Amino acid sequence: MLKFINIFFFFVAATIVHWIFIEIFSPFNIIVGVMLVFSLIVAGELSQAWGYSFAFFGGLFLDFFNNVMFGGYALVFTIILFVFYKISDKIDFKDVGSQIVITTVLNMIMVLIYGLLAQIFTGIFLWHGIISFCLGALLSGLLLPVLYFVAKKYFVLSGLTNK
Repeated sequence: MLKFINIFFFFVAATIVHWIFIEIFSPFNIIVGVMLVFSLIVAGELSQAWGYSFAFFGGLFLDFFNNVMFGGYALVFTIILFVFYKISDKIDFKDVGSQIVITTVLNMIMVLIYGLLAQIFTGIFLWHGIISFCLGALLSGLLLPVLYFVAKKYFVLSGLTNK
């Protein structure tokens, strides 16, 4: 139960950081994948069950505020975590350079999959522009090492065990 409470607190922290980044970057039409970053942190440090659960509920959280396609982010985040787990044995996710590259690429893939999913179900390909696509993914990639460092300290202090 204590593990669930710690993960829930981590989720609340993720929603607050997400809100802060939305407030800062939305006037510039840049979308930073903060919930994806937090999902990748959980996936990198905890078991697959916690990673998939966090990603699904993080996506569901975003879906509540989205008026286009309910369940889309939850599905896409779960797919991205599946891809992450498939490549995780081939990469060193503890290395800062790897974290930046992997997060940037996975964020780009997430945006494309979500846009294609919207095209299939609504007939509209959701696209915020190439600047948002590239800069949002890059900012997500640069954000992950910072949050990963803080999260690792939190996981150690709260007693959450590694995989």
